[in-house]
Amino acid sequence: MSTFSDWVKNSYTVKFAIVGFLMLILLIPTSMIEGLISERQERSNQVNAEVGSKWGNTQTLTGPIINVPYKTKFKSTNANGETIYTDGTGTLHFLPEQLNISNNTKTEIRKRGIYNAVVYSNEATFSGHFSGFDESKLNIEKDAVLWEQAYISLPISDLRGIKNKVIVTLNNQQTEMNPGIKDNDILIHSYNQQYNLSRYKDMVETVPVPSQSGNSGASSGLSAPITIKDVQKTEFSFTLLINGSSALSFIPTGKETNVSVTSPYTTPSFDGAFLPDTRSISDKGFKADWKVLNLNRNFPQEWTNNAYDINNASFGVNLLVPIDHYQKTMRSAKYAIMFILLTFLVFVFAEILNGYKIHPVQYLLIGLALVVFYTLLLSLSEQIGFTKSYLVSSAAIILLITIYAKSIFRENKLMAVLAGILLILYGFLFIILRSEDYALLIGSIGLFIVLTVVMYLSRMVKWYREDT
Repeated sequence: MSTFSDWVKNSYTVKFAIVGFLMLILLIPTSMIEGLISERQERSNQVNAEVGSKWGNTQTLTGPIINVPYKTKFKSTNANGETIYTDGTGTLHFLPEQLNISNNTKTEIRKRGIYNAVVYSNEATFSGHFSGFDESKLNIEKDAVLWEQAYISLPISDLRGIKNKVIVTLNNQQTEMNPGIKDNDILIHSYNQQYNLSRYKDMVETVPVPSQSGNSGASSGLSAPITIKDVQKTEFSFTLLINGSSALSFIPTGKETNVSVTSPYTTPSFDGAFLPDTRSISDKGFKADWKVLNLNRNFPQEWTNNAYDINNASFGVNLLVPIDHYQKTMRSAKYAIMFILLTFLVFVFAEILNGYKIHPVQYLLIGLALVVFYTLLLSLSEQIGFTKSYLVSSAAIILLITIYAKSIFRENKLMAVLAGILLILYGFLFIILRSEDYALLIGSIGLFIVLTVVMYLSRMVKWYREDT
């Protein structure tokens, strides 16, 4: 038994097996920390959503659309398989020839505990014109068009953010907009094409309408009845004051759409179907301009009913508070196993080359200290930012492990070597986190160097000496 005990204590194979097992054990708290990071990030997103729900959610603004009902007949099949034709009403949709939207967006940071949310107040000035309304392009008979029932609609994603009476000027005549849009054709496009007539109540045979995410009413927006003529050029203009949060988007309904956004916000992110043609960002804010033609999108200037979905053409700007400390902390946690392995290798080679005996419990305590680094990094980054928290957390862990190592090695030289290696490791990780574009290259080179050093040191080890 004494011989077996000595073999266990001195065998390199057993030593590496124990260290490997401890590394697997430490993967459990590491994965728990990654789950905690995800939970905290989700909580931050929830706070943004909660603040937005009270102030105004992300807003998507669409240019005015003129809608004209028309008489038609619908073909359907009854229970006996017979084809029948039923009188009904469809809707013509006409988009503007020219659409200009000028936005002055003022932002504000709202706090909820340790979390921040960006809200904004946007003044949008709309102007442009419709070139005329030609129903013949859609194969609709002129006598079937109900011009007296025409109405203008203005789709807006969240009406709670509107802060003024919206009065549209059409050819020098003012029309006050009312809440609600009469039909679902414009922004809700979940019907299968074979069901696109089922919403009309006067049909003899109807088909069940697919669910629309709980929205059984009209699209969100404003509308008002108007008086127009079929070939008349119609100019429009109006101002919309609206609150929102996180993002501001637009849908280019004009044959030519020009959008400009000016804001004091300094960290915008542009996304969607189109990026700005010109943009300038400084410490005083940003200004961005888009120009979108009808040729750039996948829907025409006029159609009937819900033949097209216009949502895929949306574009705009995100005004989210930068919270990249969660992303960087998660990325750093992905390197936890490498840090544990390299630190353990330092202690293993100290045992092999210098004859020290380190108990598995001591390895476990060192590994737990390495894991605690990520909880410190996460909690401090929410308070003081990622860079400062990384410096504080890494300094604390390096100091803790170095002092603990002194009680094991009892040599200042080895303690200094360990401290230097840990400094290099944490500095190396910080460079990787800061250099996203070159992270893989830097990491690969770093691992190659580490492997080279390990192979160089291990050449002096007589691996079978202790096992025989």
